[in-house]
Amino acid sequence: MDLGTIFVLGPFITIIDDSNNNASRKAAKKLYKANKKQKDRQELLVKRVNPTDKTQFINWRQVTHKENNIYPTIPIVKKKPTCPPTNNEIQSAYKNIESFHLFKTGQNIVPDPLDKESVIAYIEFMKFKDLSEKDKDDLNFLSTFLHRSKKFISPVARNTRSWGGLMYAIGWRKSSDKNQIVGKYIKKFRPEEAIFFHEIFTQSDWLGDIIAHHFNSLANTAFQENQDLMKKRNIPSFASLKFQQDKSEKDCSPHLVFTTNGFYNPPHVDEEDISQFAFAMFLPTFSADGTLASSSSGYDLSSGPFVFPDHKFGINFDHQHGIGSKRLLGGIK
Repeated sequence: MDLGTIFVLGPFITIIDDSNNNASRKAAKKLYKANKKQKDRQELLVKRVNPTDKTQFINWRQVTHKENNIYPTIPIVKKKPTCPPTNNEIQSAYKNIESFHLFKTGQNIVPDPLDKESVIAYIEFMKFKDLSEKDKDDLNFLSTFLHRSKKFISPVARNTRSWGGLMYAIGWRKSSDKNQIVGKYIKKFRPEEAIFFHEIFTQSDWLGDIIAHHFNSLANTAFQENQDLMKKRNIPSFASLKFQQDKSEKDCSPHLVFTTNGFYNPPHVDEEDISQFAFAMFLPTFSADGTLASSSSGYDLSSGPFVFPDHKFGINFDHQHGIGSKRLLGGIK
C-alpha cells in the first residue's frame, strides 16, 4: 500500500514524502559540481597552457605533494648533493619510484595540489603514425643538427647537476670572461673547420622555427610569456648568430640544452630562472648520427624514467614502440 503524501486534519500535522525531491536535489547538486569542475579545468588549461589543439582528450592527473628524497643517503650541502649515487643507491631509488604513476601515452595535465591556479606539468606523447611527413623531416633535422653541432660545443662540466651521460648547450650565456657580459656556447676550433661550422649554424633559424612551432602548439601561454620576457629584457634567441640580431616572432629562448648517452642528474628546482615553465622534447635517435629512429626501425629503448619525486609521477621511457616524440611543459619553480 503506497501512502504517498498524507494530510491529517485536526492537530494540523502534515507528513510529506520528499524522497523524490531529495534525490532530484542531489542529482542537480552533483551535476552542478561536475559542470563547475569541467569549467574550472577548461579555464586552467587555457590560462596556464593553452594548447593549439583543444579537441584532444586530456587526462587530468590528480597528485598530492610530499617531500620525497629518492637519494636519502647522499649528503646535501647548500641544497646540492655532494656526490653521484652508487649503484646500490640507484637501485634503491628505483624501488622508491615503483609506486609512481608513470605516463606512457596520450595527453596528460597535472594540476598543482598546492595552488589551484597553477599546473605542474603538461605531457603529450606523439605517435609516429600521427606525424606528418613535414613533422618527421623537421624532427629529423632537429636531432641531426644537434648531433653535428657537438663538434663545436663542449659538454657541460660534470658536477652536482650532472651525474652521468652528456649535456650540451647552444645559444647565449652569461659570460665569465673579462670585459664581456654575454657569450655563446662555442668552443675554439681550427680555421679549416670554419666552413663546416658555417654550414651547420647558418641553419639555426630553421632549428628555432621547429622548436617554436612545437613549444607554441603545446603551450601557447608559456610560449608567449617567454617571448614577452625576451622582448622586455632584450634577450637574444639561441638561433641568433649575433647579439643585436633583429627579433623574430618565433624567438622563445636564449639557449637550448640537449642530452645524450643516458644523461641523468639529481632532482632539483631551478630557483634562479626567471621563466615559470620549461619546454622539453624527448626524441628516439640513433647515437651514431643523430637521425630520428622511426617506428619501423625496430628500435627498443630501455631507460630510467623522468620523475617528479615530490608528486610521485613521471614519464615512462621503456619500450616506447611507435612513439615519435614526447613533449613536456614543466614548472621549474
